[in-house]
Parts: sequence; C-alpha cells; structure tokens
Amino acid sequence: MNISTLVPKRTNCYLIETEAGKILVDTDEPQTLYTLLRLFKEHSVAANQIRYLVVTHFHPDHDGCVQDLKELGVTLLLHEVQEPYVQAGNDFFHKSRNYEFRDIRLDDNLVVSSAESRRLLAELGIQGELISTPGHSPDSISLVMDGCCAFTGDLPDFPIIEAFEEPIYRESWDRILGFDVRQSYPGHNRSFAL
Repeated sequence: MNISTLVPKRTNCYLIETEAGKILVDTDEPQTLYTLLRLFKEHSVAANQIRYLVVTHFHPDHDGCVQDLKELGVTLLLHEVQEPYVQAGNDFFHKSRNYEFRDIRLDDNLVVSSAESRRLLAELGIQGELISTPGHSPDSISLVMDGCCAFTGDLPDFPIIEAFEEPIYRESWDRILGFDVRQSYPGHNRSFAL
C-alpha cells in the first residue's frame, strides 16, 4: 500500500493506492479541481482510476470538488451518519457567493455502515473501516486501517485533545485507537506517530 499526501490549496488529500485499487480521502476547496488533477498526474493516476472518494466531513475545505470528481467516474463513499449532512454542505455554498461550487448529487452515492465499509474496503486489500468520530462536526468520520493508520480529518490531534476538555474528542480517539493504529493522517497538519 502507498499513501501520498496531496495539498491542492490548504487541505491534506490522501491518495491511498493498493494493488487492487485507489481511494482518495478529502478534496479541498472548490476551484481546486485542476490543481488536484495535476497532483494526480504527478503520481501517474487519472481521476477515473480512483474507485472511491471518502470525505471526512462536509465542510467547504474538504468537499469542494466532490461532484467534479464524481462526474469523472469516482464513487462517493458515505458512512451512513453522513448522509443527512451532504445537503447541508450544499446549502452552505448556496449562502456563500465566494465559491463556484457544484452541488453534490444525493442520489448516486454509496452509503454504508461501518461493517459494510469493512467488507467493501477488503475488496481493495484494506483491512479497516469507516467509523463515526464526531467532535469537530457531527458528520465527522475517520478511515481506520487495522494495525496501521487513521485518516482523521479535522478531529483535534490526539496529543492535544486534553486541552479541549471535551469528552467527545476522547471518545472518538478511543474508538480510533481501538484499531491499534500507529499513524494519524490529519486534514491540515503533518501526519504523526501514535
């Protein structure tokens, strides 16, 4: 397995490549599609080679290019807790005139439970699953890989969660650490060992 960090503007997008397929975690802001495509090319990957897109939460700096990538052949993989929040992400962009955003279609996504995500990821040679890790937002999820790593979006980094005095952060990290992960890949900082 190979993990590449792509930063089109300000968000870490993670390209995960296995022998059986490719997954992208997060997309950055709207209007970064061409930068993201250039970064794919630098890694010898075409957008239509990416089987699944996972969005850690539906905020503008993580879901900005989702519909663009879907139209290039990528399947949006949603954890079931996220489904009600996709439209909220669309609604944000309708209120803000600062972005040229394309609404994320609601009728063609692959919605799965954690158990279903485990079976689906196994097809790509990944032992892991999508889990709900609320704290930053109620729709926040993490992609965890057993004994390996976690892609945590904007969940506060583990070493500093005590500073927030919010039990929900500890609960989300306890859930992540239950998969015996050794490395964290956050949405905006450098990856770090656990």
